[in-house]
Amino acid sequence: MAKNNIYGLFGKSPISPLQQHMTHTHSCISELKGFMVAIHAKDWNQAEEIRSIIGTKEGEADVLKKKLRLSLPSTFMMPFSRRDLLDLLLIQDSIANIAKDVSGLMINRKMTLPDEIFEDIIELTDVCIKTSAMALKAINELDELLETAFSTREQKVVNHIISAINDLESESDKIQHKIRAKLFPLESSLPPVDVMFYYRAVEWLGELADAAQKVGSRLEVLLAK
Repeated sequence: MAKNNIYGLFGKSPISPLQQHMTHTHSCISELKGFMVAIHAKDWNQAEEIRSIIGTKEGEADVLKKKLRLSLPSTFMMPFSRRDLLDLLLIQDSIANIAKDVSGLMINRKMTLPDEIFEDIIELTDVCIKTSAMALKAINELDELLETAFSTREQKVVNHIISAINDLESESDKIQHKIRAKLFPLESSLPPVDVMFYYRAVEWLGELADAAQKVGSRLEVLLAK
């Protein structure tokens, strides 16, 4: 029986809206590299334009989140509980929220990045974007998992993606440590308030990778059930 017919019998699948939400979420974080480049160049008009784009995309993701939460049936013929999917949705949503918050913080304070850490910030941003992209890839495998009734082959595919997410998150931790080590000797030459917000921005970037990893971890839980 075709997938659409199955959903017609047992209720509308929430998987497609969940995938759409993660797509919008990833589109938020994918703007951050251009934003960081604009910030470093003190191109405030470009930085503000990108921040606005991130805000718009985060708002679109929020609309999708609310629609999914309101339309998600209390029961449906799927191997996932309503609670499982809502938890996954909230984790995805946190990625978009953090991307909006970090861009808002930096543009509002017109934070410029010290040359000593700029390349590392770009490297960290790239890793965060890659981690989110892998999380999106994992979410997009949910259709295949259902169609193949959680076949061993498809589970291996998803587990491989989750492993890649974990590796990227570990790489994020290492880059954060490198940035903090470079910031420490610069503290005496920078305004104390600026230093505090540099550390906060690095922490938020790290939280982006952490949130993407949590998407993978939640999928691991679903696979184990």
